[in-house]
Amino acid sequence: MEKKPIKVGLWGIGRAGHNMHCSELDQFNDLFTIVAACDIDPDRVRILQEKYHCAGYTDGKQFLENPDVELVSIAVRSTEHVDYALKALKAGKIVFLEKPFALTPKGMEKLEEALKRYPGKLYFRHNRRFEAAFNHIRDIIDSGILGEVFEIKLRRHNYQSREDWQTLLDCGGGQINNWGPHLIDHSLRLLESPLESLWSDLKHVSSKGDADDHIKIIFRGKNGRVVDLEISNCILLPSDVYSVYGTRGTLVSHDESTLHMKYLDPAMELPKTHSSPGTPRWDSGYGDADTWPWIEKTIPVHPANGYKMTEIYKYLYAAIREGVPFPVKPEEAFAVIKTTAEIKKQNPQFRIQEDLFEGNEE
Repeated sequence: MEKKPIKVGLWGIGRAGHNMHCSELDQFNDLFTIVAACDIDPDRVRILQEKYHCAGYTDGKQFLENPDVELVSIAVRSTEHVDYALKALKAGKIVFLEKPFALTPKGMEKLEEALKRYPGKLYFRHNRRFEAAFNHIRDIIDSGILGEVFEIKLRRHNYQSREDWQTLLDCGGGQINNWGPHLIDHSLRLLESPLESLWSDLKHVSSKGDADDHIKIIFRGKNGRVVDLEISNCILLPSDVYSVYGTRGTLVSHDESTLHMKYLDPAMELPKTHSSPGTPRWDSGYGDADTWPWIEKTIPVHPANGYKMTEIYKYLYAAIREGVPFPVKPEEAFAVIKTTAEIKKQNPQFRIQEDLFEGNEE
């Protein structure tokens, strides 16, 4: 059956809209056609017009009045996400919303109401849900070869001295709103259990602005599993991106392209021994685990579901045109917003004035 392309209007064509959305859409020219672009910078609009032979706008109202636009991909500034989404939905468009989906519980409530008013029209762009390493690691955890997983560490470390709007609280900046939504979502998924508690500490270390640039969050699930998350622009020697600790093995990944594991054959029964309260001999050592037949190997990342982070639009097309459930459920997107709100509550020095944001659209 011949595919019917979805006609896309890009609202916001900065680093996310131009560098990410455009390149992702370019992979699926048979599924999507960029028919319009809107940005406050006329030079950016002109470049998109020349590249895609599309309509161009600097006025959002005129952009939304274009009858050719079926889907609006919103990649404007974080403080504008909710209001722009509501305007696009009210104009009869399907909306693909960039993270952070809302900066406040008030904004989230507006999106929840919009989902009821415009069913099947609002989709949330958790593109890193499709990361290959994230999905492959979930496969390995599910396989049981690591035993019962009791702790997972997630790390995104680098060193930057940023000075753009994403370092300013009044602009909705900070890593809690930048990398935060991606990895909070990963953390909640990796718990494989309802969240029981969380502890967090946000710091401002090296950026030129006043927003957080070093994040530490400890999630504990009701199943006892702990996810330890760090996001930092202040670390010159980065740690492994993933570390997974199980009762029968360990997995680490430094670069997300390979996974290094050391574990016991699932068919092997652990030796049945008993601890002794007596005084050990000088030469008795510290147990016999060093003699166990550990399996150690490094494998390339290749998840069973074949997900790739840059292919999120393929799954969006399937949801809109073919009725296939979109992998990112609204309640999962809202769980990230609620969790972020709790983190901000624990770190009041980085809370924003909620009445400044997400209150313009009636």
